[in-house]
Amino acid sequence: MMSATSPKLTAIGSGKGGTGKTLVATGLASALAHEGERILLCDADFGLSNTTVHLGLASGGDLAGVLGDRIALAEAVVPVCGGSGARGGFDLIAAPAGSGALANLDIDATGRLAGKLRASRAYDRILIDLSAGVDALTMALAAHADETLLVLNADPAALTDAYAFAKVLLRLGGGIPKAIVNMAESASEGRRTADALAKTCQTFLKTAPDYMGSIPRDAHAAGAVRLQSPLTSLYPQSPSALAITSLARQMNEADRRPLSMTRSKTLR
Repeated sequence: MMSATSPKLTAIGSGKGGTGKTLVATGLASALAHEGERILLCDADFGLSNTTVHLGLASGGDLAGVLGDRIALAEAVVPVCGGSGARGGFDLIAAPAGSGALANLDIDATGRLAGKLRASRAYDRILIDLSAGVDALTMALAAHADETLLVLNADPAALTDAYAFAKVLLRLGGGIPKAIVNMAESASEGRRTADALAKTCQTFLKTAPDYMGSIPRDAHAAGAVRLQSPLTSLYPQSPSALAITSLARQMNEADRRPLSMTRSKTLR
């Protein structure tokens, strides 16, 4: 069934590499699909796309063809675990892994890509797995999204770079991102990390990210990467997969909540 409205664009970023952002992105894609959403995962790491490697796929579709107007989005995607519409299945579009095929895009390409994604009626939500860091293309694409999830961990450098990500996104007119703490040793460490980011943002930016929750450090996550399969499909009862599933339900329920309910909660 085709959607009557534009899909929600959810960007997933991180201030630095090594936070497990792509693992979170693929896990959320699968978990949101389990919640009944029709999902497209767009790997927007234009220089070093690696989602196909994470998922054990020979091809990630033809993102370059879409950007070059050589092929329609619907024809350029590839199915993962049965594809969008299957339980736990979603679609993927990416540049060829390790090719650097889109490394020299100009800034206008981000607007063109966002427009093409938003024009699709085949999906309820499109997850955009951004490149790590705060380069111009990454941040411009994040600013085009409806919301941005910021993945970080307790590493002080990750905290510093997460603040930089939030600052640049606000400067470009995007909303404050929502924070997810990955590889947390405990729930309390996740909360402390998020609170540290919030305190810095509140001090210097006068606003702070909402804290969505933490994902525990879990050997199953590394196992899913080695076996090239979505964590939430391969090890659905593992601590990290359960945490990602909880985040997906939180996202799904927030989007289903009537506007009047959201407003009344805000006014309390």
